[in-house]
Amino acid sequence: MKTDELMNLYYSEMNENERYICQYLYENRKDFCRDTIDETARKCGVSKSLLVRFAKHLGLTGFRELKAMLRIEEQESKVTEWNLLETMTESYHKMLDDFLKRDYSRIFESLYHARRVVVYGSGSSQARVASEMKRIFLPEKTLIDLHGHDMYQAIEKNIHKDDMVFLISLSGEADYMINLARRLRVKGAFLVSVTRMSNNPLSACCDENLYIESVHAEVGEYGDYESTTPYFILIELLYLAYQNYLAGKSDKKEER
Repeated sequence: MKTDELMNLYYSEMNENERYICQYLYENRKDFCRDTIDETARKCGVSKSLLVRFAKHLGLTGFRELKAMLRIEEQESKVTEWNLLETMTESYHKMLDDFLKRDYSRIFESLYHARRVVVYGSGSSQARVASEMKRIFLPEKTLIDLHGHDMYQAIEKNIHKDDMVFLISLSGEADYMINLARRLRVKGAFLVSVTRMSNNPLSACCDENLYIESVHAEVGEYGDYESTTPYFILIELLYLAYQNYLAGKSDKKEER
């Protein structure tokens, strides 16, 4: 797992000081990689021993391993206009590799038994992903795709504990998405966030998290370029894996 995934995974178990370290790391990743443990402790306003405990809370051996992981991730994320195609291709391969290593049975169990499944996209690109997810899953499960800020209250009002909601967001930092996730979780719905690989508050509010490998770069006069293709790769992989899950359930029934 990447450091952002680890922080999302253990965020709900962290105390206030550890959550502040998460925030500082996310906002000052380069400084965190470069500074010594003494400098980082001073800038965070915490003790060195707390930084060590924080790293161990993430399942690492200590602060040194945390910095090593961050340096590797920083190196991997550096993209220039000249190697964008190569980097994009590598990110797709990495996404495929990461997907195959993960167990999705909890998501599929919820999807299989859910009374209703809603897919909610936060923006125009995410709305297209939600629509495509509805289309691709149609042979196996009827999904309701929604988008737009004006659907916030309708979703909150109509979702119940037997329902499942996919929340698709690029950054996972939009306040209204976070508030929606918190309210739906109180109601008992099973929530799955779909965001880029980063420590974000939306992921921390959900039962399960799906991530895309997001690559962005400055490309000539176009400015900042960020591909949405990983979203579509992810949902297609998810559908194919769900087919395997259904086949497994069918085989178990036949054995009985």
